[in-house]
Amino acid sequence: MQGRKLNDSDKRFLFGAVVGSGLTAKAADKAGADYLLALNAGRFRVQGASSLTSFLPVRAANDWVVEFAEREMLGRCNAPIYAGFSVSDPALNITDLVMRAKNLGFSGVCNFPSTTLIDGRLGALIQREGLGLDREVALVQEAVKVGLGAFVYVQTNAQARKMVDAGATAICVNIGFTSGDTGVNTHLTLETAAAQIERVLAGVPSSVDKLCHGGPITSPEEALAITRICGVQGFVAGSTLDRLPVEQTLSEVTKGFTSIPNLSRIKANSVDSDSDLVGSSFAMRMIREELDDLAYEDIPVLLVGETGTGKSRAAQRLHTAGPSAKRQLVVVDCPALEGAEGSIHLLGTAPGAFGGVGSQRGALEQASGSTIVFDEIAALQPEHQGKILKFTDEKVVQRIGDHTLRKADARIVSTTTPKLLDAVEAKDFRQDLYYRVSGHEIHLPPLRERIDDIPELALHIGKQISRETPKFSNAALRLMLEHNWPGNMRELFFAVQRAVRKSDGSTINSKDIDFLRRPHAEKTKPRRKDAPGRVSVSERDWIADALARNGFRRAQTAEELGMTTRTLYNKIKKHGLQG
Repeated sequence: MQGRKLNDSDKRFLFGAVVGSGLTAKAADKAGADYLLALNAGRFRVQGASSLTSFLPVRAANDWVVEFAEREMLGRCNAPIYAGFSVSDPALNITDLVMRAKNLGFSGVCNFPSTTLIDGRLGALIQREGLGLDREVALVQEAVKVGLGAFVYVQTNAQARKMVDAGATAICVNIGFTSGDTGVNTHLTLETAAAQIERVLAGVPSSVDKLCHGGPITSPEEALAITRICGVQGFVAGSTLDRLPVEQTLSEVTKGFTSIPNLSRIKANSVDSDSDLVGSSFAMRMIREELDDLAYEDIPVLLVGETGTGKSRAAQRLHTAGPSAKRQLVVVDCPALEGAEGSIHLLGTAPGAFGGVGSQRGALEQASGSTIVFDEIAALQPEHQGKILKFTDEKVVQRIGDHTLRKADARIVSTTTPKLLDAVEAKDFRQDLYYRVSGHEIHLPPLRERIDDIPELALHIGKQISRETPKFSNAALRLMLEHNWPGNMRELFFAVQRAVRKSDGSTINSKDIDFLRRPHAEKTKPRRKDAPGRVSVSERDWIADALARNGFRRAQTAEELGMTTRTLYNKIKKHGLQG
């Protein structure tokens, strides 16, 4: 079986996975990988070494690949498995090697470790001795003869053309090793990498699958971006599949546990301002620094993050650090703008409009000389997107029912969830408006990606709630560090609030916060909308408890409470439950 080929009606993203263990192979296969590449580099990474080690004479590469692939992969995966073979040994019989691969059940071969990745004097010497590209071309030719596929690594257009002539079924442009703590740093950007890939693939026919590997690509989003910039169809994940996730996970978990004994040395932040972004992690320090650097820059800023990550507080900090700090910040609640009332809120009205007597300034005009924040801008209705586009372009406002253009020059800050680009692609959000509001993007990480901030945040929140800095036992803090926090800072706020109320002394113990251990155990039967009248709790507490139970997922909470999402949103604002 060769790679899952594309046809004209199925232009999907191709994914190849470099695998060095049965666990990685089965996971990639289950996820729908088009190619599974059994390479010695993958095995080295599983053992904690760099990909670069695969080029060293540590052990017989071909025998090793066959050994671990036969024991852990062949017969266990549905996706085609390609054996990575080195043919630089002059005593190697390539025909016998290919037949061995076929008899074992491999779907094809791959030229790895490839001499195409060795440049300079050593690469030239290998070529001159006849142990380089020509040997790898012969490997491809032998594979094609016996009906196997050939997945080949190349670095130049000349190499790609030779491999195509030899019958290669897939070409992978290797743009260098992926950067990382145990990898080799790359200085390529996505744009320069795309240009390099385009040059290498020039003239490669559409019948051949075209992929890329390595370089600056470390995420699915970056891989997708590459396919949109240049003619490559997919990506081969190596370090991004095994080494980097393991490194990142171990790093975060280790930070979480090592932060426990440091709790006694952490002091609650003394700043009580709502705009304060608490956290000593590298990510939060960089975000605060970036916000302060942008404070006096006259460019629109887009704050991107999941719900509850602190986008509104970041917007407040951006305003208070800038030249218009003494003026009132104007916030436009985009999800609440509806129809004509939304237009009035934005633009204002002239005398007599809609039966009124006096004139009314809209939010855009009120923000002149200050900062205007479009909160959750992705929720803007199409009719209001056009009005804001005109405002961003011309810096003027025309009140409804008036013919006068009024100057309104305001600093523009917007907040959104990561789904804004999806809305742009679906044409639910105007692309031209997206470009106007995203002059500079700042991504606020979710709490699960900065768990080393949790001790400091817990103390800070506890002090805001009780006016005294609480103490957390190691067991309680450990529960907080292990929790995934889908509701981010909002969920953490209410968790600490609940723990403070439950605690019977000065120290918050694990029993006070064990509700984090059982996220579904306390989920009660859905209450009807009239529930507040039948129980001795306020509407605010009723909604706050439901939000906490549902991980601050608003749609899920609204469904449980028997109200629309917009009604819930308005009640959250009314009771100050934004966090």
